[in-house]
Amino acid sequence: MDEAYLPLGELVPELLPEVPDLYDEEAGIGMLVTGYGVETPVELSIGVRPDGSIELGSTPPLYHVATSTLPVFHAIRMVAERTGVE
Repeated sequence: MDEAYLPLGELVPELLPEVPDLYDEEAGIGMLVTGYGVETPVELSIGVRPDGSIELGSTPPLYHVATSTLPVFHAIRMVAERTGVE
């Protein structure tokens, strides 16, 4: 895999923002996020390892150059839902 790419399993967690619970004790209120979705363009690198397994690499788009034929960008959508919240 090209060094500009990360394995898809490493890239996805990096794209999801951490959203902490917010509390204002003085006001007596709080907020917590129970879910959100993120969609972003990605470039993919798909290869086959010597053992026959498939290797998926991904990166945010590396270049944006105006040409008559733009490169194909893929999109990835991730949805995170919090569990165990009353």
